[in-house]
This record gives sequence, C-alpha cells and structure tokens, in this order.
Amino acid sequence: MENAACDVLLINAPSAYKLPPSSRKDHVGIGYLASVLRQDGRTVQLLDTPMLDWGINQTLEHILPTSARIVGISALQAQAEGAAGIIKGLRASGFDGLIVLGGQFPTFCYDRLLADFLDIDAIVRGEGEIPFRQLVTNYLAGTSWHDVPGVCFLRDGEIVCNPTPPLIEDLDSLPFPARDTLPAVRSIGAMVSVSTSRGCPSNCTFCSTPNFYRLSKGKVWRSRSPESVLEEVKLLVTDHDVRQFIFVDDNFIGPGDLGKQRARRIAELMIEADLNVEFFLSCRVTDVEEDLFALLKRAGLTTVGLGVEAGTQRQLDTYGKGATVEDNKRAIATLRKLGLYPGIGFIMADPYLNAEELLENMRFLSDVGVKLSELTFPLGELWLFDGTAIIEQLRQEGRVRGNYLKGYTFVPAHRGFFALYRAASRLRNLLRPSPKRPL
Repeated sequence: MENAACDVLLINAPSAYKLPPSSRKDHVGIGYLASVLRQDGRTVQLLDTPMLDWGINQTLEHILPTSARIVGISALQAQAEGAAGIIKGLRASGFDGLIVLGGQFPTFCYDRLLADFLDIDAIVRGEGEIPFRQLVTNYLAGTSWHDVPGVCFLRDGEIVCNPTPPLIEDLDSLPFPARDTLPAVRSIGAMVSVSTSRGCPSNCTFCSTPNFYRLSKGKVWRSRSPESVLEEVKLLVTDHDVRQFIFVDDNFIGPGDLGKQRARRIAELMIEADLNVEFFLSCRVTDVEEDLFALLKRAGLTTVGLGVEAGTQRQLDTYGKGATVEDNKRAIATLRKLGLYPGIGFIMADPYLNAEELLENMRFLSDVGVKLSELTFPLGELWLFDGTAIIEQLRQEGRVRGNYLKGYTFVPAHRGFFALYRAASRLRNLLRPSPKRPL
C-alpha cells in the first residue's frame, strides 16, 4: 500500500490462523468505519492483513513510515499477538499519533491490554461507528476525546472506561461499507462480505457475540431493510461484477416470524432483480424451513453454515444451543433435500467429553452423511474466548490454562481418554487434505 498522507489508517490485524484463500472474507467492519469517517470528509486507508496473508513483519514493512494521524486496529482473540506486534512496531518507528483498538477481543480484554501495552492510547468497546467517529472528530480538531462514550484509556495509571453508547437502531442509516480491499479479495478468489444484520438472539455459551452487543442499550439483533440489502448487492453486481458473496451475519434469519419474513422478502427482491448470483449464509438449525430455504435457493443460495456443534444432547445443552439432536438431523436432511450444501459447524470435544460421547458424535455424523473431512475442524476441540459464558464457568472450575494473548486451553475431566483423543486429533489433522468449501 502507498503511505500517502491520511487522517486514519484502519488495519485488520494479522491472525494466528491461516485460512486458504477460498475461505477468507473481507473485513466489513473496517469498511463501515471507513465509510462513516469519509462522510465527514476524512481521508482513510484500509489494510486487511488476513486477506493478504501478511504477518507482523510484512505488515510493518508496508505501513512504515506511516503519515496517518490515527491508526485504528481491529482484532479478534486470534489476532491478539498480531495487534500487539503492530503496536510495538509503530511506536518503535517513531509514530506519535493516536493508536486505537476495537473489536470483540479488545472489548472484553480492555483492562489487561491497557495495563500491559502502554503504547495503546484508547480502546473502543462495543459497536464502533459512533464512538470512533467522535473520537476521530475530537482528536483531529485538537479537543479532548476522553469523555467520548465507549472509549477506555489510562489516566494517571488508572483505567477509565466510559459507558458504551446505545446500539445503532437504524442500520439503514449507515453508508454502505467501503470496498477498497475488493481488488485483493477478487484476485485470490476470497469471499465478498455483505452484512444485513447485527447481533444474535441466541445464547451459545462458547460465543462472545451476545455479550458484546448486550454491553449497550438497544435491541441485540437489528436488521437492515430488504430494500437496502438489495441495493448494496446490486451495486456489487453492476459496479464490481461480484457474482458470489457471503452474508456475514451472526444469524441471517434472525428471531421468530419477523426474521423469517425479512429473509423471505430479501429472497423475493433478489429473484425479481434477476441478479444471477450465488451466496452463502449462516443460521441456526431451528431456522431451517423447507419453503423458506427453497425460496432462498431460487435467489442464489448454495451453502448454509449450520451451527450443529454436536451429536449428543449433553453437549448441545452445555453449549446453550437450545436445540436437539433431532433438530440437527432434520435441518441437514432438509437442506440436502433442497440440493443445498450444509456447512457443518461442529465442536467434537469439550472439557467433559468421554469415550461414549465421542462414539455418539461419530455415529451422528455417519447417520447424517457427513465425513470428518467436510468439517471445518475435524476432531476439533472447543475454543475458549474472553467474553463467553463457558470460559467463566471453566475458570470457576479451575479448568482454564493459557492467557489472553496466546490463547486458552482447557483441562479435561477425563485426562487419560483426552490424551489419546488429542494424539489422534493431531495425527488426523496432519494427514488430512485441506477442506474445500463449495459456494
């Protein structure tokens, strides 16, 4: 990237996990931030390092020296060390502008980050457009940004954390996200992201999304209008010749009849527009209804990411899925009947797994016709993240090891069995080919 003078440089931090190009997707979050700032006349550059498969050193080579006045870094927990490396490199190069972190990981680890990394000026917690926009406005005007809602910082060695502002109620009021990174997305065959809603009405214990949005007042799940969604998709088709994309919503369908009606209307509008596109979405197994998904298929749906997670009821209850094993089977069967590909999210092993449950999971996968190679993480264990209900439960039980920068592991209840399981898992992952996910 060129280091032209700009007000704000937005970086999606390098990730510890390397995905094949076809499984990557552009970071719509920093795209929204850029569009909001550009409405105010700000000059903004975007850098999506996981899309480019860049590590810390390569990223620093391309951004140093930077003439940006503010650097904003977005990070999930898998990007913690990447974000830390960028911050250290910026300061070591003499950068004296504002460094701001945002995203789910900084939201839940703000206190540790501010204490451990004195080079961070501010952390924005929760939904970012409103607080980050105000922070940028104040800083560039030379006025104090320390009272901006949602902003946390150090003052005289003490952490100050301002209450988060209300959630954005009308998502249609936001401009469409900036698409600066689209050429890179297209060049490697990655997925183009479209966000039609925010939040999730579910309470999965391994997911931090519900708690992320519940930090602020307002409805946890909010949606754009079907008309707005269609307008953005049409722009991608006509202006950029995008024919394949992914709806990156935490739950595309949304809650109850209202969510299904909205999904149906989006499908109807896309069919009427005759866009000739293919798309991917994710939803709960209990959202899958034959007539609705038949309509979505007519609109271009090819692949459905399903949060199946387990083939045992004990695990489903531990994960807070609010679904049954039979719900899982029915959803997969319905999608297969319609000729849609079910992308199965599956957490084979949690801290309480025993040999009988492992066999039950394997029987479940066999019954529904899913091969281990089709799973995103075959024989994968539960991942632990700050901000989730399950990590707090396991901490109370003394079962969490690791730290917020390098990641966490759990101490299993059945240690002997789990030692064999982990050995088999490592061998399987070494020998298996990289999975290919159709779109």
